[in-house]
Amino acid sequence: MDEAAAVAAFGELDIFASFSDDQLRLLAFVAEDVSLRAGDTLYSAGEAADGAYVLVSGALEASHPETQGGGRFRIEPVALVGELGLMLTRPRAATIKAMRTSTALFVPREPFLKLLRNHPELAEDVAQTLRAELVRYLDSIAQLNGRFSG
Repeated sequence: MDEAAAVAAFGELDIFASFSDDQLRLLAFVAEDVSLRAGDTLYSAGEAADGAYVLVSGALEASHPETQGGGRFRIEPVALVGELGLMLTRPRAATIKAMRTSTALFVPREPFLKLLRNHPELAEDVAQTLRAELVRYLDSIAQLNGRFSG
C-alpha cells in the first residue's frame, strides 16, 4: 500500500487523532501490508500479540472463545484490530478471520512504542483511547454472555 493511502487510513482512527502528518508517515513507513483471502486467519486466540492491525478494506470476523455460545463480531474498515497488542504482551483474546478478501496494515509494537517514547505528548492520548476501547470490548462480551446465558 502506498504511503498516502496508509496515512489516510491511520488518520481515520481515534487512536492516531493527535498524531501529526509526519508521525502518521512514520507509522506508514514501519507498517507491513497484510493481504487475506476469505477464510484466512489474521491471528488466533492465545497467540502472542506483537502489534495491531488496521483493516483498510474487506471484512473480518472476531470470535471470542471465552463467551458462551462463541460470540462473534463483524469488523468493517477502517478499524483498529488487536489494539492492545500495541502496548501489552498479553495473548490475543480472539481469533480474527477474513470474511472476504481483505487488506490490513500491521503496526509492530516496538516502533510504535519508540514513537511514543520520542513524543510523550502522544502517550496519554493513546492510553485514553485504549482504555475506552477496552471498556467497549468488555461491555460487548458481557452483553454476549447475558444473551447466551438466559
